[in-house]
Amino acid sequence: MHLQRDLMARCLIVVTLAFLIIVQPRPATAQDQRPVLAFYYTWYDTGQWTADKVPDLPAIPYNSRDRATIERHVDQARAAGIDAFVVSWYGPQVENNQTETNFRTLLDVAQEKGLQATVDVDLGASPFLHSAGDVSAALRYVLTVHAQHPAFLRYEGKPLIFFWRQQRFSVDTWQAIRAEVDPDHNSLWIAEGVDLAYLAVFDGLHLYNVTWDPPADVGYTLSRWGGRVREYNATHGTHKLWVATAMPGYDDTRAPGREHTYRHDRQNGAYYRETWQAAIASSPDLVVITSFNEWVEGTMIEPSVSYGNLYLDITAQEAARYKSAAGPVTEATPTATAIPTTTPTPPPPVDTPTATPSPTATTTPAPTATATLTPSPTITPTPVATLTSTATHAPSPTPAPPTVTPLPTAADLPAPSGGTSTCPASAALLAMGLAVLVKRVPMAKSHRGRKGRE
Repeated sequence: MHLQRDLMARCLIVVTLAFLIIVQPRPATAQDQRPVLAFYYTWYDTGQWTADKVPDLPAIPYNSRDRATIERHVDQARAAGIDAFVVSWYGPQVENNQTETNFRTLLDVAQEKGLQATVDVDLGASPFLHSAGDVSAALRYVLTVHAQHPAFLRYEGKPLIFFWRQQRFSVDTWQAIRAEVDPDHNSLWIAEGVDLAYLAVFDGLHLYNVTWDPPADVGYTLSRWGGRVREYNATHGTHKLWVATAMPGYDDTRAPGREHTYRHDRQNGAYYRETWQAAIASSPDLVVITSFNEWVEGTMIEPSVSYGNLYLDITAQEAARYKSAAGPVTEATPTATAIPTTTPTPPPPVDTPTATPSPTATTTPAPTATATLTPSPTITPTPVATLTSTATHAPSPTPAPPTVTPLPTAADLPAPSGGTSTCPASAALLAMGLAVLVKRVPMAKSHRGRKGRE
């Protein structure tokens, strides 16, 4: 009896371990080819959701600090083929800085659900990043704390960080910052804008906004700038990354305090598909979506009252096409939902939402005519009750990544007294689990230096 009980216990251990290996979620690593990212904003409260502040309303009004909201957004992003969120970030200060506290929550949720996240260091609107010293300290914090989190975005084995308005500092100043914070280029820094001189310090380039006024041919814009990055690489013997942008439209006509505002019609999804096709045609290293939820500038793909899930459906199709390098896919026909009879009335705001950045001015090429597609019926979900915001809790420090304990093999399990014994079912499950584990652990990729890489 003792021998049988011991054998059953061993079988149970092996079966449990095999089950955990098979079902354990892992973050979608950008080590995989053709990652899709999306800019994500964490500064909203329920007072934001009125027609005079945003051009559309979310299907479910929310407060950015609610964990349930972050969980819903991560689930929606994963289902749409998005691999990582790029979060506008004001620095590591906790007090009065929800871009930091909410980013900590996002990393934990992303780890649980299989997404990744990184920061977009906002040098245009941050009230905390005033000097080059402030920026150095913030980046040091990102690399020593956030980048150690299992869900922090990595590409080619390195933490990847975006920057907004890096033009505040000269190239020489950035050289000094890089030499102080990351002299060996153990992380990847992505600049924004059209000044290629910053590639002397940064590891790649993206254009946050490719929907200009007056309108320009987005296909020409993305192909031109992707080509310019590749020309830079050929001239300098480098491997700078080109991150192409897809976006559904633009409407900042309700943004407060802006002298020049404009609107670019979404064409019921046709323009979003056009920018996706242009992004893919520009042969990018990565694609980034502007944006998942920038409501003030009207670039969101998050489910809305006017469009329902249309833009997440399109994202799923285009992301799949990009990742597979296949041809065009069949256009989605989202399920229609009832048109709401009343606009949801959110409760009064609890705290003031952080100001949103304005797009960088760029030189626009000569516009070309774009055919207008006949729109299909508007897809609108039934609004749900507005979430009531709760008091902010100071988050605990981001935990260090857990230590991985090697799984035992059959040889590691002690044999019962009186001889050896085997459990065929447990052995089969252990073999299955180990096979899945081997498949899920990415092979180390050789990473050559920036010099001489073609």
